[in-house]
Amino acid sequence: MRLKRSPVAEPPAILIDAVMEGYVAWREESAAVRAAYDDWRRAAAAEAAPAYAAYGAALDREERAAAAYRRLISLANGAALSDDGEN
Repeated sequence: MRLKRSPVAEPPAILIDAVMEGYVAWREESAAVRAAYDDWRRAAAAEAAPAYAAYGAALDREERAAAAYRRLISLANGAALSDDGEN
């Protein structure tokens, strides 16, 4: 009995690894945003401005990590949907 080959090829393992690393990086930056927000919320009046700046920087890093993860997901989807599974 012959099994039919799936029309959807899997992305290369290195790309799958990159996607997983991108996900972990995004989740780490998300956790850093939550921590920075908590620091800002609890900051004394004299420390509020620097704590808010740190929170803003954490948001920027999380946004960049999310964008990088999104690009990796798009690459992986493109590799999986290509006819031969290669890019």
